[in-house]
Amino acid sequence: MLNANDSGTFIAMRELRRSIQDSNKPLVLWAGAGTSKWRGYPLWKEFASQLRREFFRYVDGFDNAAALELIAANAFPTFFQGCRDRDRQRYYHALSNAFLPLPDTPLYRRFTDALGAIAPLRVLTTNIDEALEQRFPGAGVFQQSDITGCLEQLQAGNSFIAKLHGSRSAIESTVFTHDDYEKLKTETGFISTLRQIFNVATVVFLGYGVSDQYVVDLLSDNARDMSLFGAGPHFVVSSDFNPTPNLHRISYSLKRFADHRSALTILEIIKQAAARKAETSTRVDFHVKARQSGVGAPTPVAKTAYFISDFMPAGTWTTSQTAQLARKDGLNAEMTVGLGFTNDELPFNQSTAAHDLIVGLICFDVIYLPLSALHRIRTLLGDSFWQLTQADVIQFVHLQQEPAIVSGKGELMGDVGLVTLTAPTGGPESVGTHIRRQLKPAPGMEAEVEKLFSELEAKVILFDDGLRLELADLVRASFMMPEVARLLGIGEAILPSQIPIWLRFPCLRMAHLVQTGAVCDRLGIQAAKIPFGGVRLTSAAFGVQSASESADQYASYVLSGKFNTDLGAALVAQPLILQGILRFRGTSEGEAFRREVRDQLLTNAMSEFPASVNAGLARNIPPQILQKAQDQLSSLLTDRISISSVPAVWANSLQLDDSTRFWRAKSRSLLLGLTKGRGIGGDDPCICGSGDKFRLCCLPPLRD
Repeated sequence: MLNANDSGTFIAMRELRRSIQDSNKPLVLWAGAGTSKWRGYPLWKEFASQLRREFFRYVDGFDNAAALELIAANAFPTFFQGCRDRDRQRYYHALSNAFLPLPDTPLYRRFTDALGAIAPLRVLTTNIDEALEQRFPGAGVFQQSDITGCLEQLQAGNSFIAKLHGSRSAIESTVFTHDDYEKLKTETGFISTLRQIFNVATVVFLGYGVSDQYVVDLLSDNARDMSLFGAGPHFVVSSDFNPTPNLHRISYSLKRFADHRSALTILEIIKQAAARKAETSTRVDFHVKARQSGVGAPTPVAKTAYFISDFMPAGTWTTSQTAQLARKDGLNAEMTVGLGFTNDELPFNQSTAAHDLIVGLICFDVIYLPLSALHRIRTLLGDSFWQLTQADVIQFVHLQQEPAIVSGKGELMGDVGLVTLTAPTGGPESVGTHIRRQLKPAPGMEAEVEKLFSELEAKVILFDDGLRLELADLVRASFMMPEVARLLGIGEAILPSQIPIWLRFPCLRMAHLVQTGAVCDRLGIQAAKIPFGGVRLTSAAFGVQSASESADQYASYVLSGKFNTDLGAALVAQPLILQGILRFRGTSEGEAFRREVRDQLLTNAMSEFPASVNAGLARNIPPQILQKAQDQLSSLLTDRISISSVPAVWANSLQLDDSTRFWRAKSRSLLLGLTKGRGIGGDDPCICGSGDKFRLCCLPPLRD
């Protein structure tokens, strides 16, 4: 995700959103070499290295030592110039072969899918491959010779793709060598067109690389002191670009994903800002008319897995804890952990825990739960708990670092941190200690239960990547997404490193989602069940796909012959059905059904949240497989299942979930209590210190 610790990035984000929402400037994307790298095409350094090896082996008189020096100095155009001068035919043959059509990749597909949501689509690109124009056949394609046509398309509001360096299909007209760039500098029509585009539009550089810097430098020299870039604002999305007065950097981290996929977050931000502008325009029009009338790839698992990230069975449970801290400097602080749900923040007060468990047992090979849920699931399952854990059907993940909100005592603002329980002897508390704190053996059963505890302890998976992934920074970065901030009620003046105390629980819920995504990525988990409100937040933060079907609908049918049913109620009322479900899991029909669920899961390929949210499916499960599974399970159940209907949000949890509206109402109530105690009214300066009127700053609207 984006770098929340870079204040320049936060300011640039604000500027970009304002440019999209509040100005009439068109948006133009500059697609650099990094975007083609996502499809598998080489960057300049990679191609130069390939070309050097080719010329060293087959071209007489080639100066290999000089070539190595030029490549090391990133003097690629000069190197390419030498190769072309030495053997023109071999040079163009190698260049053409390097950019032959390649198959799609999940990361490039995510890139083009995000581009497809931007309309009209205007792209300037230095890439010579032809993947973009093939993906968007409706966009007009312009080469160097007719680039002035882009201006007409820009004014007409049409989509276009401008190939600034040419295309592979006309390989000898491509721009790679020093002479190519010198010629480019003299083409006044080319320079003039670019200058006009930068004057009238907002340009966002994506996939920015060395090749783009070279052309920017040359064009800047020609346009004298960066005047080419006009009034702006213009933006470069990069992990290492040095900003200039006219080119603002939006930075991202490579700590979790080294393939630069975090840069794609900017396209989601653009989409959200454009959607908000369209929504605002619609409201304005309505009122006017009314008045008039990496870390790298996930570790794969052989079995399908379902992570129930928050497991709260029916009953009274503590959902958060706040502790007072005594700091060494003498200043007191407090720390809050947990999701902190209260009944008035949920659309339904019934627990979905048992329902989710049955869905997992029917549809997945393995169910993962946080170790903190150990006591709760043991209470729900009774003695069947040990049967399921010993068979590795239920497994636990120990989250060694938990997100927390830490603030000075009495202060209005805090920050995200990570907290770890430590042992009295120092170091993190052991998994065994966590287990024995939650479960107690019955008198006389100590020896037998201790054996079970030891077996369980050996199977718990330790997730201790919070610090390495800089999880707190990832959470802060999520608050920079416009739609996340709006759903949580975070005001424009609030920095990502500031958590208002009246918003600490909504922010902790967002942190929970970020951590859940990291766990699924690390363990290769295909689906995750997240709390109410999480669907919209996950979509807003990570751009995940939505689905019209979900696995729990089909689990309902397999067990009861009906869709949209409360499977948890059946388990509580008729505990023996659990044994029937476990027998069903071992049948060929049960295994075939789980395989079908796996094949139909909606994957979020190359997203920072890789799992299917709430087991959403990309396609329907074939009726014949569904019916065979239902028939088999029915034959294994001795009692007729009596199951009641439940709200659609349970059985199809990917439908519109407006739970964050209830969260904002609760946060609003807390905020009004704070302002009332301080005598702050709607027209007084806001409590956050921005200087704006309170009613225009942090007072969150209740409507979506």
